[in-house]
Amino acid sequence: MTTDHISYSQYSSYTSCPRSWYLSKVAKAEEKQTWYMPIGSAVHAMVESYLESAWPAPNYLSAESFFYPLIEKQMQVEPDLSKWMAGGPQADPIVGDKALQLVKDCFERALEFLDDIDVWEVEYDASGSLPGLPVPIKAYVDIIGEHREHGPTILDWKTGAKPKNAFQLETYAALLEGKEWNFPGKPVQYKGLWALLKPGASKARPIDLSSVDPAVVGAKYQEVYEKMQAKIYRTEMGFNCKFCFNQDNCLPVAGPTERATYYDKAEEDGYPY
Repeated sequence: MTTDHISYSQYSSYTSCPRSWYLSKVAKAEEKQTWYMPIGSAVHAMVESYLESAWPAPNYLSAESFFYPLIEKQMQVEPDLSKWMAGGPQADPIVGDKALQLVKDCFERALEFLDDIDVWEVEYDASGSLPGLPVPIKAYVDIIGEHREHGPTILDWKTGAKPKNAFQLETYAALLEGKEWNFPGKPVQYKGLWALLKPGASKARPIDLSSVDPAVVGAKYQEVYEKMQAKIYRTEMGFNCKFCFNQDNCLPVAGPTERATYYDKAEEDGYPY
């Protein structure tokens, strides 16, 4: 497979399980539908609409108008909602009206974060090149602005759990190096901030991004890119398999079902072990 760009989501997918990345990007397998993906997408869209509006009053933003079209689109792929993946406890998953309410709750919490930041850019296209990497990185930053407490800040909305590391924010900082923004002639020293939107989530501490080295970030992407090009599609069997969108398409997980046999050609296409 020839990859003309890479992104943090591809990096994260590949490092979590190369075979799942293969099934999505190379085999183009039909993935499981989820309740939590449209929750995140709806909240992102509501925030963007709120910030772009000439009269940003939260009352005019209907969560239903953002959430339901996404659900309808997924139903065209899989109409049986019981087959969708969902967050929350198994006995009480976040589906249906609970998922809609979570969209509303997360948006209200997003407004609290926005109260503390002078927004410079929304969904900023930070795509570009990093040292040592032969392909560009595609990246869109949720919010760039001046936080009243932390100063220049790169903020990323999270409707799920806090990420295990800061590499996504470090990627953005590396791509934004040299941008002057509102400080002509003065390099911007960013802080990174996970905006954790689930009810009950504590506010994450800011992350100092001033020492991020674009060459180091580029080298991490280069290592993964080389493995992608070498067609290494190893399977990382373990706990995360139950949350994988490709669990039904993966021969080691699903077994030799008709579906998995159709999609999973890793042994023919590359190196699956």
